[in-house]
Amino acid sequence: MIPHWDSLPADLAEEIQRLTNCRISAITPRGGGGASRQGAVLSLRPATGGERRAYLAWDTRVGDPQRLAFFRREVAILQALSQGPLAGCGVRAPAYITSIDEHLALLTELVPGSDRFDDASDPISLGSDFVAQLAALHRIDPARAALRGFGDPRLPVSAHIRQRIAALRDENLATVPDPLLLLALDWLARHVPPDRGAAVIVHGDAGPGNFLHRDNRVTALLDWELCHYGDPMEDLAQIWVRSLFQPFLPMRALFAAYESAGGVAVDIDRVRYHRLYFQLGFIVTSHANFYGEFGATPAMPGLVMLFYTAHMQVIARSLGELTGQILHRPELPARPAGFADRSFELALADLGEVITPRLDDQQASAKAKSLARQIKWWRARERDGALFEKAELDEIGKALGATFSDLLDARRAFAEAVLARQLPEHESLQLCFNRVCRETALMRAAMGALADCYFPPLDPE
Repeated sequence: MIPHWDSLPADLAEEIQRLTNCRISAITPRGGGGASRQGAVLSLRPATGGERRAYLAWDTRVGDPQRLAFFRREVAILQALSQGPLAGCGVRAPAYITSIDEHLALLTELVPGSDRFDDASDPISLGSDFVAQLAALHRIDPARAALRGFGDPRLPVSAHIRQRIAALRDENLATVPDPLLLLALDWLARHVPPDRGAAVIVHGDAGPGNFLHRDNRVTALLDWELCHYGDPMEDLAQIWVRSLFQPFLPMRALFAAYESAGGVAVDIDRVRYHRLYFQLGFIVTSHANFYGEFGATPAMPGLVMLFYTAHMQVIARSLGELTGQILHRPELPARPAGFADRSFELALADLGEVITPRLDDQQASAKAKSLARQIKWWRARERDGALFEKAELDEIGKALGATFSDLLDARRAFAEAVLARQLPEHESLQLCFNRVCRETALMRAAMGALADCYFPPLDPE
């Protein structure tokens, strides 16, 4: 009999037992590595005796062809690194056991270590070992392995970038066309960096939280679903983006450590380009998820909302930085608490003081915290949402010379104007910045310090 846990689909558990020829003797829920992934540690017992510990991650976005493509790439690189032609390249990754497309489920050996960078006793040594792992990955000749779903490694990096930008633009236009995302994608398309070497294998989501470590040494790089052929500067840009939320080494020190480990020369302008490119690579899908009917159901909606809001304001500010535009924050009203605030406070108190502390299930606890973030957003939206929507409707109407009563209709019209380049780009970006400032204000209580996150200036050389 398979141990019972409501969140693990019975057919998934049965398929794992069949594929591994092991019996699942214990299931311990764990964080799944992202807002839409679920996870668990499994104890597997083969018929010959003994026990094998494994980590299972599966995705709630089953049926999304894009997620299936990402999943298959992750499977391909882990197979190649752990038991295929790249096994001797020196890159440390979880050993692949099996995978199941129907559940976007991946089973790997359980790797010891912490995913919290601040657990390190020597952060500089650990950070240096991590970027040395990236340098080792970038030195691999992609021709050594035919990686399923990765495309043609002979294509120049610029071709990979242009293909990805075009796909992201099509995806956004097919869901909820967004003027800020279209502005950013257009800028990226017009400023693709010139090629300076062959494409390499890029991790795709490198940075704190996506590797395990012990004794100040990386034990495994995690979360390979965004792995692809590209520019090595992409991985450095990803670290910079992820460090917005999870502190890491100062970027100058990280660049120096990467070059010392055998990485290619760091081009800071390329890294800045790839910061925005990386963010657009996932925020387009997150945008569809944020508007519900267009995207898959996320496992942690409150977490998706938090990171979506943070990334949108960083994207707007980053585009201003890259174009040299000074953005001005709109005035926001200072309104007192409304009559409904009491009900929100009671719900939050129950979640934070009664329900969450009594949850032994790590995933249930994470979901409760995610729900608390949503409630904080509902509270702010009840108080200021109508006022903010009117301000945005008025701004878009004035810019386009039209009158709108529905916010999504207004944003669609604004997006069409951006596509047709009917407005000066600086005016469009300022309107987008006004909007993300208001959306950040609605999420501020749920975001805490993340409401004001942005890239710190580079330390002087």
